[in-house]
Amino acid sequence: MKNDITSKADIKTFVDAFYAKMPSDDLVGKVFMEVMHVDFSTHLPKMYDFWEMLLFQGTSYKGAPMRPHLQINQIHPITPAHFERWLGMFRETLRDLFEGPKTEEAITKAENIAATWAYKLDYLTKHPA
Repeated sequence: MKNDITSKADIKTFVDAFYAKMPSDDLVGKVFMEVMHVDFSTHLPKMYDFWEMLLFQGTSYKGAPMRPHLQINQIHPITPAHFERWLGMFRETLRDLFEGPKTEEAITKAENIAATWAYKLDYLTKHPA
């Protein structure tokens, strides 16, 4: 039996494992690695704080998470297929490492974020200002 997510250390574990998959992914990873050239040394700590905020009401996250995605979308459209792949990778990573109510809460939150952002970005791509 696996443990549930209970701490920021657990968040670091799943975030690191998730983003370790990016270099080899030909859809989502391509956006991170080839389009945006993401510096993971600065991106990952933001993700630790973001997920701590979502799962444990942490207060370290500062930012507007939709803004970078809007900027990326202007350079390279982020499609619903990108979000589906991201979600599949996210679910797989979490379920490989953890199980329990907090793990399922993280997956549900990711699904809700992906659905909302996919809709918004798809709309903006189809209806440019």
